[in-house]
Amino acid sequence: MSLSKIHIPEYDHRLWILFFGMGLNQFGMSIVMPFISIYLYYYQGISAALVGFAIFFSSFIGSIFQLVGGELCDRIGRRSTFIVGLVTLIISFLLLAWAVSTRAPYTYYILILSMTRVATGLFRPIPNIIAADIVPPEKRLEAFALLRIGQNAGFALGPMVGGVMALLSYSSMFYFTAATSSVYLIIILIFIKDTRTCAPMSKFTLGDIGSITRDRAFLAFCLLTLCVSVVYSQMYSPLSVYAKGFAGLSEPEIGMLFAINGIMVVLLQFVVTRVMDRFSLTGSMGIGVLLYAIGFGLVALSNSFLMLGLCVFIVTLGELSYMPPNTTLTANMSTEQNRGRYQGFNGLLNTLGFAVGPLLGGILIDRLGGLTWLIVMASGITCAVAFIYLKKLVPNEKNNIVL
Repeated sequence: MSLSKIHIPEYDHRLWILFFGMGLNQFGMSIVMPFISIYLYYYQGISAALVGFAIFFSSFIGSIFQLVGGELCDRIGRRSTFIVGLVTLIISFLLLAWAVSTRAPYTYYILILSMTRVATGLFRPIPNIIAADIVPPEKRLEAFALLRIGQNAGFALGPMVGGVMALLSYSSMFYFTAATSSVYLIIILIFIKDTRTCAPMSKFTLGDIGSITRDRAFLAFCLLTLCVSVVYSQMYSPLSVYAKGFAGLSEPEIGMLFAINGIMVVLLQFVVTRVMDRFSLTGSMGIGVLLYAIGFGLVALSNSFLMLGLCVFIVTLGELSYMPPNTTLTANMSTEQNRGRYQGFNGLLNTLGFAVGPLLGGILIDRLGGLTWLIVMASGITCAVAFIYLKKLVPNEKNNIVL
């Protein structure tokens, strides 16, 4: 694909609305999410193990609702599911603000955090589903890349704003995020309509989900997505713990590491997408996961901000190569009638990986220290090789950008 053939303004206007909305939502979410663990640990006096369990449990619940959200998309419509998810998210952040201001018991935080994950599980797959509905197949890869840029623009700014707000008032952070989510809801109410007509809703049965298990290629792809998510999720909590406890980085320096990731996605996603479109979708993902392995493996040798910054740079290049093709292949392997179900199932296993990964990473760091990253590297290499096998399962017409 040559640069002369890419005309970003030709995208459907609804894609640009989702671009802005996702950026706003991620901006608000990233103001609070990195600091919830800090608040519970330092200000509520809750042990690190219990904080970790709260994050794990809420993420596990959220992974289930990724599937629920995808199924509802196909049955009651994209827009209705979107609205239910955002309303639930707004209520959950208002409840978190209340819990902080009243110093609520630990169990309340588990319940409310789970509510936020239920909400994000319901609406998170929908922008990609809508994009797959309205964008021609040959432009899907770049459309998904565009949405990632909007999302990461918010992620690059949010933690810096959240750090300042945390010095003033933790409860104000949650009220602010409820406000940004409310603006997102208004945008959806005004500008986004359903992108497909739903058939009369039939009774849901386990056989509906079972239809996915009969798609051998897609099931193998989703299981591999789960494994890759376990590897990539070391980017967050385990890397932060290692950078602070073993490399001696300060909190501002750790914040800058994550800023590198967000800024790179904003600046380089389109460039990397255009370079990688010469490969099949599975090939691009395999290269991306191999970069994960290299970046995380180098962490074992890193004891400074510059070295860890290089590791984040390499891992982020892998992310740029892996993420848009993953969403594109999910869309290519689905039909218009089951697109929500397929996106939801893939999202379920992806979120499960993000729930399990930090828990495993934390246990390994406690026991093995820097050797943990060699295990992560070996796991990444194994996943990269598995994409060679996956290529044999996926039909060629589904494994290309242009169907």
